[in-house]
Order: sequence, then structure tokens, then C-alpha cells
Amino acid sequence: MPFAVFRRHQRKLLAIFAILAMFGFVLADSLPRLLSGGYGGRNQNPPVVTLYHRTVYRGELNQMAQQRNVANLFMAQLLGRAPFGDLKDRSLVDALILQHEADRLGMPTGPEVGREWLKQTFGELMNRETFEAILSRLGRQVSGEQVLSDIAGQVRLLKVRQLLGGPLVTPLDVFQAYRDQNERASVRAASFPVEDFLAKVPDPSPSELEAFFDRYKDVLPDPARDTPGFKVPRQIRVEILSIDGNALARRIKETLTEPELLSYYENRKSEFKQPSEFPGEIFAGHPELTPPRYQSFAEVRPYLATSLAEEKAQAEIVSKFEKIKDEVIIPFSDTYHDALDEIKEAKKEGKTPRATLPRFEPLKHVAQREGLEYDDSPLLTREQAERYGEVAGAEVGLSRLSGGPKFAAEMFDPKATLFEPEELTDVLGRRYLVRKVEDHEPRVPSLQEVRAEVVHAWKVEKARPLAEQAAREFADQVRGGGGQIKGDVVQGRPVITTDPITKLQPGFPIPGQLFETGPPTATEIPQIPNAGEALRDAYFDLQNGAVAVAPNQPRTVYYVMTLNSRDPAKFQSLYTPNGESLRYQREARGEAYRRREAEWMAQLRTEAGLKPDWVPSDEANRAAREG
Repeated sequence: MPFAVFRRHQRKLLAIFAILAMFGFVLADSLPRLLSGGYGGRNQNPPVVTLYHRTVYRGELNQMAQQRNVANLFMAQLLGRAPFGDLKDRSLVDALILQHEADRLGMPTGPEVGREWLKQTFGELMNRETFEAILSRLGRQVSGEQVLSDIAGQVRLLKVRQLLGGPLVTPLDVFQAYRDQNERASVRAASFPVEDFLAKVPDPSPSELEAFFDRYKDVLPDPARDTPGFKVPRQIRVEILSIDGNALARRIKETLTEPELLSYYENRKSEFKQPSEFPGEIFAGHPELTPPRYQSFAEVRPYLATSLAEEKAQAEIVSKFEKIKDEVIIPFSDTYHDALDEIKEAKKEGKTPRATLPRFEPLKHVAQREGLEYDDSPLLTREQAERYGEVAGAEVGLSRLSGGPKFAAEMFDPKATLFEPEELTDVLGRRYLVRKVEDHEPRVPSLQEVRAEVVHAWKVEKARPLAEQAAREFADQVRGGGGQIKGDVVQGRPVITTDPITKLQPGFPIPGQLFETGPPTATEIPQIPNAGEALRDAYFDLQNGAVAVAPNQPRTVYYVMTLNSRDPAKFQSLYTPNGESLRYQREARGEAYRRREAEWMAQLRTEAGLKPDWVPSDEANRAAREG
């Protein structure tokens, strides 16, 4: 039935609908009236935030989103990217704050401002023909004057962000950027795990335990956080059918015959054309005078055998998967969802449902029949799914390195429904046919259900001061002994010696921007997982003879650290002829700009009546909703 077909392909269709909706959002001539709250009253136009003692409704945010969307669509044709920011509520509220500041300062706007900015920014590249060509791609209902006005509106917001001017960047700032990516430090560290001190903490009283549970019962757990969470996260269970594509290709390769390979060679012969020393048009109109030369069958036979075997293996896997989907998975999925829809509709109408859900049958017998491996997973959280066996690294699609979503991302996608088949491939060539058979939303458990976990978390909180005290007492001993941790074992615990590493690593190249890279990223400390900013700062600031005490990010281990070695970054090396001083100057300036802009935006939010780090409630709670 049509709805079943839609459901089967809903993610692809929804992606197409989203693109169409984006253009509809830009093009609809009646949309501005709708967005202003002119239809449906305030029930259709809810309040979002209060700025400058005035309530801002959803329609006002949507008008800003429309302006930004049009400007971004136009600029994307020129730059290959959207330069004016995203359409999240936080960004749009910031845009309204910046607009208020621009209005207060009397900054001009309108089509002429947009036209002049394009002329100054792009020079001769932006002429009438280019403008009209881009405009035609946006649709006839978007006028040139409207596009120029929307661009001007977004440009003035950028100008407000830059009102404080360029930050001061000194040679010391540039050297610090260079040093963070080139100076290597290694430390010796003695660890004091909090777990080792739990035995010294008495059990909590019933009232203490209940109060502790109530404080964190609606919080999802996060191993990187130093506070607990007892809410049960979203969990799924999946069935996985898989086959080793490379092993199948090797078996097929051994059975290939010479006639098969010769036929394959003849069909693909044009791919093995050898380059000629003469230009192709030397005898134009008489190709027979320069017949093409090809690599011989013997020369390309090994490649042909491998390629043909892989094609046959791929075809066999596709055939197996399609057969299982068409005969088993999709019919069951359609029946299940049709029955589920009928049951929901009957309940909505207050009637007794006639439909019943079909009986679930595992795919194990299907896998055995088709010669596939079978796995029925336990209930998995998102974090567990990201580490669940070989399939965790597989991507959607039947070709390696397809770039599709990975297993966990696909299975936890809000649009991924129960019993729908999904095909994935990992880098080693193993193919997977997966279906989700259980999906449980996050829930708040009873105290009795998670009592042991709550007791443990309570004890961890009480044991932290004991672990920190022990670490600081040992640090005092190390200082008294000359500032070096000696030996390989301290109080029965092994001493860690870290690899020499830099504080930061160069940023990744930005697609479409030649020689441009993103901001530097923090270097992981392999021997100290979940280091966190406090520990990293202590690590990289260590000097000879100094002793530092710092916990990891979740405060489950306290470390006493002394410097083992430091390979310093020399100032003169920064400006060698083949050095990268310009890159470090650019990165130092970019970091200063980001810091200045964040401080300026925090100040403007405060003046508007918000907290400096304000985040909309829906964005703040998204992780809790998704589990």
C-alpha cells in the first residue's frame, strides 16, 4: 500500500521533502504574513524569549530565519558555503540582539547597502549577469531587491560583531600558538583512583540515598561528567546478518575460467588503452590511421580476476540481501506497522482495536539458510552501540568508505523505525544486513531498580576528598624529596610515564578553501584518558622540580605529576625560511577574534536581559530527549 512504500523509504523521502521545504520557505509569497503571527493567533505563535523587557514570539524568529536563509542560499552559490550562520534558536536570538544593537547605532540597511557590499567584496566577479543567474536559481518569487535587502540585513549583523575591532595579537601570542603545536612534554604520574577509597566510606542512610537519587534521577549518565545520572538512556536491540565480502571474492576468484576473463577483458578493453605518442586528432576523420593500442590480456589478467571476483561477490551479496528483504523483512515490517497504525487509530477514536501485531520471528534460521553469520545483540545504549563489535565501524551502503552514517548513528536516528532493513559495509569489506527489533525511550527508573548504582555513586562522591587528600600528601612528599617521582611503583600503584606530546595539533583543512585550516585541536594523552582542561593545563605548565595535583575530567582519578622531559619550541625556529610563521599568525589572530567575539556576544546577551551563556531549553534538553 502507498503508506507502506512511504515508510520503507521515509528517510530518503523526508530528506527530499526537507530540501523542498527549504525552497518553499524561501519562495512562498504568503509566508511572511504567516510568520508574523497573522494566522492562528498566539497559540500558533508561542513566546520564545524575553529581550530588553519585551517578549519575542516564534514568528519574529522565523522572520529572521527567512532573511538568513535567503542570504545564505544566495551566498552559497558564490562561496560554496553559508557565511551568515545557522538557523538554530540560539543563533537566531543572538541575531535579534545584534539587530537591536545595529538599530540603536543607526547602521544603514536596505537593497543599496547589499548591492554596495557585494560590489566591494567581489569586485568584477559580481556583475548583473552573475547576479541574475544566481537569482534565477532561487525562484521567480524572490526579487532581486529582496535578496539584496536580506544580504544587507545579515551583513550589518556581522558588522556589529566586529564593532570592537581587531584584537591585539602580539609576537608572544604567535609564539604561544607555535609552541602549543611544537613543544613536547612528558610527565611521570602517580594515580590515586577514587575507587580505592570507597571502602573507607560508610553506606548512606535511607534518607541520604533517597535525596541523592532524587537529585539525579532525571539526568542521563555521562562518563565524562563528574556527577552521576540515573535515568535509563535510550536502548535498542538489533539483529545482524553479515558476510565477509573479501572472503567470498577470494573463493569466487579461484573458480573463474579463462573464457570468463577473456570476455570480461573484451568488454572493458577501452579502460586499458595505452597513451599514444601522437595527438589524438593528428589524422582527424581517419581513426584507422592511428589504431588504439591496449594493454594485453596477460598484462591485466591479475587485475581482471580480482575485479571480476569482487563484482560477482557484490552481485551475490546484493541478491541474498534483496531476497531476504523482499521475502521476509519488508513484508513483516509492513504488516507490523500497518497493524500498529490501526491500533493507534482505534485507540484515538476510543474503539477496541481489531488488529493485532504479528508474531516476531528471529532471522537466525534465515541466516543459516543463506550462509550468513547471525548476531542478536543485547539492549545497547548509544555509547555501547558505538563500540559493539565489527559492525560499530560499518557505514550505510554496500561499498567500502561510502561516507554514509555509521551503525550507531543510523540505528539511533529518530527516523529509523523498527524492523526496517539497513545495509552497511565496513572497511574490511564485510557486509551487514541489520534491522532494529527493540527501541526503548529514555525513562526514569525506581530507586529499587538502580539501588546498587546509586549507592556506588554516593560513595564515589564521598570518597573523592579522600583520594585528593592522599594525592596531595604524596605530592608534599615528592616536593620534599626534590620534586621527582622516583621508582616504578608508588603505594602499590604503578607510575605512569607519558609519551612526549604537544598540547595541540594542527587543525584539519577546510573543504573548498585552499591552504585554510580549522582551529587547532587538543592532543589526546593516551596514558591519561579523559584528561580534561584542568589536568591538561597542569600537565603542559609543569616545570622542572614542580609537582602538580589534578583530577581527570570525571574526577574518578587524581594524578600527582612531575616533569619527565620537555623538548622546547625555540623562538628562532618559528621564523626559519621554511617555517610556518604565517599560519601561526593566522591561527593566533583567529583565536583572539573568537575569544573577543564570545566576550562581546556575552556582554550583549547580558544587556538584553539574558544570561551570558544562555541556551534555549529545547537545545539544552536535546541530549536528554535523544538519549
